[in-house]
Amino acid sequence: MKNDASGAVTLLRLAAWCGMLAGLGEALLLGVQKFIFHRAIFLGPRVIWMAAAADLLLFFALGLMQLALALRWRQVRTVRCTVMLYVFTAAFGWLLIFPRIQWYASLLLAGGMAVQAGRMMARTPLQPAFISRAVKLTAALILLLCAGVEGSLWWGEQRAVSALPAAPTEAPNVLLIVMDTVRAQNLSLYGYAQPTSPQLERLARSGVQFDQAVATAPWTLPSHASMFTGRYPQELSADFLKPLDATYPTLAETLRARGWLTAGFVANTYYCGYEHGLARGFVHYEDYRASLTELLISSSLLRAVTHNAPLRRMLGNQQVLTRRTAAELNNDFLSWLARTPDAPRRPFFAFLNYYDAHEPYLPPGAKDDSPLSRWPHEHTLRTARLLNRERLSERDNQAEIAAYDRAIAYLDHQLGRLFDELARRDLLRRTLVIITSDHGEAFGEHGHYGHADNLYLPLLRVPLLVIAPGRVPAGLRVNAPVTLRDLPATILELVTHSSSPLPGQSLARFWNGSASDSAILSAVNLAPIRPGLYPEGSTAEMRSVVQWPYHYIKAPDDSEELYDLRQDPDENHDLTEQDEYEEVIEQLRRIPDQPH
Repeated sequence: MKNDASGAVTLLRLAAWCGMLAGLGEALLLGVQKFIFHRAIFLGPRVIWMAAAADLLLFFALGLMQLALALRWRQVRTVRCTVMLYVFTAAFGWLLIFPRIQWYASLLLAGGMAVQAGRMMARTPLQPAFISRAVKLTAALILLLCAGVEGSLWWGEQRAVSALPAAPTEAPNVLLIVMDTVRAQNLSLYGYAQPTSPQLERLARSGVQFDQAVATAPWTLPSHASMFTGRYPQELSADFLKPLDATYPTLAETLRARGWLTAGFVANTYYCGYEHGLARGFVHYEDYRASLTELLISSSLLRAVTHNAPLRRMLGNQQVLTRRTAAELNNDFLSWLARTPDAPRRPFFAFLNYYDAHEPYLPPGAKDDSPLSRWPHEHTLRTARLLNRERLSERDNQAEIAAYDRAIAYLDHQLGRLFDELARRDLLRRTLVIITSDHGEAFGEHGHYGHADNLYLPLLRVPLLVIAPGRVPAGLRVNAPVTLRDLPATILELVTHSSSPLPGQSLARFWNGSASDSAILSAVNLAPIRPGLYPEGSTAEMRSVVQWPYHYIKAPDDSEELYDLRQDPDENHDLTEQDEYEEVIEQLRRIPDQPH
């Protein structure tokens, strides 16, 4: 390559071209994973052009570094050396998409591809004119892909809006708020000593507060699936890396068919993204947005760097790169309301999923300068978790709880701001508001940390508020256990004044005089999260029944636990060995096998 300005330009063009090709190849491989092997890729359709754009920037930066090195070692500017460098980088990035290939194997394979590319260049060198044309054509292709993806997303939404039927006259709006990973026992709303939820307390005075709301599952996807369908997890397809299928209709589909404008705004893109079936029925669904951080992680190489555990520990930064804060989610929802012509003229159903209380517990503005910022974390595409939490000292565990409390307090503050703005826009008086959580979090109770692997109350007991001026009483507190499975039936009864086509019982029974005692079921499949104990593809279902005052848990190995929540709310004393509870256990044992 010539040692002049034109040679440097050609080198940078070659870098840009190789970067775009690397990104297009990565998008193609992701498509193979998604559409042929039916695996979630945790990336939106924009990755088709974002991967190419991200790798373009990365390879261009490599080209600049190569030019800097060439000031001392001129041989690194040869076409052969340049092509070998970029083929190696592109191939290594492609192989990183397949986690079962070890990194050292990826290095060897990428090196072999680079050597072969170098031999080809020795026989047929690339000419500057060809490189220039190739850059222009590839850039044009990427621009067309970008326009095609963005255009199809916009056009699909416009068609869906135009196809909506007329809504009932004076039909109310519906706002379903899910505070991901917020357990009831850490809310001052439920008597917690720290003032974590003053805004929720203010809102509760306008509606009904449920003190014993129980999630149907201890983790995100099946819990949301129940809230959307009115069915228990064991009835649904939703499981680890298995999406909610179209077997049963969802709340969004039901309301959309009746004329509601449906929109979803999710911050937990790990299990609330469109790939997992929760977007079904929504005219507008915001999960993977176009942003600089989303652009960054569209490249497998840049993901590998940003998720590198030693690098994160060195920097003392464990924040999820693409985390969408409550303030951002509020702004996205309010902006959608403002720019949607049909929003003022027809009722809307909006689903808001907040992720601020999920691990790592780092609300905006909080310094990650605790000793735990240097503790080993595992970073994946959409989340991060502290490893070996069972080894934390009691002091560090309390520091985790304090961070969790701060995250909840931040979320509570932002909810207050959201409702102040909705009131300013005069929307609250005609809006049914549901505020809840999908599951809780464990901080050492029964030896567990995090969530998803047990059915004790720290993971199942969640907040629940129902607010609707003129439709529900203000200031009512319900002490009876209720299930989140009943939310679709509740919403449909309150906004349509008719029986629900979705299963479950309306919670309105607690203020219209028709309440009856019922068993509350929850379940989780432990096989995918304990692969050492259960074969791949198997089911190891743990179930629980709450029938006041008892909580019964049955593990996959048929072992049982029983707690009296009235006398033992922290579930410290298992009653299964006491003879006087044999009849209670037998009765509760039969409930999960009965149809509901």
